[in-house]
Amino acid sequence: MTSADTPITVEDLRSKALHIKDMAEGEVRDLAQEKTVQVVVVGVVAVLAVVSIAYYLGTRRR
Repeated sequence: MTSADTPITVEDLRSKALHIKDMAEGEVRDLAQEKTVQVVVVGVVAVLAVVSIAYYLGTRRR
């Protein structure tokens, strides 16, 4: 009897579904962490740009 002849059981389907669910949750966590890092980096760049512009305008007035 080959593996193609053995029927798929409910437990097989359940374990595969749980595996896919775990993989999907992991991907979502990774994506959320990447988005958080991107938001922080954009925030830091924005603050540095504002500080640089303020410094530049402050030195021009002297």
